[in-house]
Amino acid sequence: MKIGVIGLGKLGLPLALVFAKAGYEVLGIDISEDRINNIKEFYKKEAQEPKVTEYLQKYGENLVLTTDYNRLSDISIIVIITQGPSLPDGSFNSSYVEKAVKDVHSINDDTLIVISTTTNLGTIDNLSKIHNKICCNPEMIKQGSIINDFENPKFTIIGAYKKEEGEKFAEIWKKVHDKPIFYVSPIEAEILKLSLNVSFDLGITFANIIGELCEKYNAKSNSVLDIIYHDRRNYKPGLGFMGPCFPRDVCNFKRISLKNSIESGYLFSHFLTEANDYTVERYIRKIKSFDRKKIGILGISYKPNVPYIFESQPIKIIQQLINENVGLEYSFYIFDPLAEENGKKVLTSSNIHFCSSIDECLEKAETIFIGTANYSDIKTDKPKIDPWNYGIAG
Repeated sequence: MKIGVIGLGKLGLPLALVFAKAGYEVLGIDISEDRINNIKEFYKKEAQEPKVTEYLQKYGENLVLTTDYNRLSDISIIVIITQGPSLPDGSFNSSYVEKAVKDVHSINDDTLIVISTTTNLGTIDNLSKIHNKICCNPEMIKQGSIINDFENPKFTIIGAYKKEEGEKFAEIWKKVHDKPIFYVSPIEAEILKLSLNVSFDLGITFANIIGELCEKYNAKSNSVLDIIYHDRRNYKPGLGFMGPCFPRDVCNFKRISLKNSIESGYLFSHFLTEANDYTVERYIRKIKSFDRKKIGILGISYKPNVPYIFESQPIKIIQQLINENVGLEYSFYIFDPLAEENGKKVLTSSNIHFCSSIDECLEKAETIFIGTANYSDIKTDKPKIDPWNYGIAG
């Protein structure tokens, strides 16, 4: 089987060599004749990226280098891994990958094109209008260990419109490594690539903040972080952090940072509080968007199956809607038998009605808001706002 790889730069050449090692015949294309000549020099001298020269010498017989797109006419899978530099506004320049797609399509309109270039969200959808058989394969690699990262990933992501197209490309990776392969939609693959890197940025920032905090108190930051990393929690979307611990600890972290001139810690904790408060505002806007007076609330505790309402965001949403009350007088029908007693202590408005059953709540309300995740599976024909299920309403 032949594979085409378009773009033989810092990532493209190692990728082509990994496929060549796996036993595939690889046609490597680059628009720069100079780059191809430089690659040929790597057979004789050591390339800066580890293993490139070694792989060229061992598996180079499976790799053909050319600038001629016409040689792609009989290749069934073509990977595009061209440059995608950042523009002044922070977006990625997709003109290189778009031109490559157009050039391939004009020569071979039936091939499966795989985009490995980092793209803006929605780029693959736009490119699919140019070439129908297209998917994406965002790579998570590091300079200095590119070949090793291609061959030993934690997982591989393939974003495809059709399952069979994703599986076709997955067969290639299965000859390279035995790690998990996740099949998602193209837009999910684009979001994954961006979000993974941002999550790593967040981790680096957090580690530096803890480093600065530990420095102030003459503590060993590596010891602290190593233990923290033993308790990493995989949260899903929903409402913000609530309860008797998380909000007060963020406030305390902010106070300590201010007292000790730990500016990074102060900025970070301030951001956490602001982002958490935004979650309340976000769902208030969703409730208002239906323009209905009778709101059903399923769950007011700070988490499922407890009677406590410490910093409860469902309660904050109710209170703020009552306080605003601009041109629309809301009535709330609440069901949460465990938290009802505590809820009645703070929700004293005559507009508040506690229901004896879920059915009563659903019957009297015009819009349903899911306050705690244990009610997410409730079925209703009425508009439902569920933060625990991607915030989808309706």
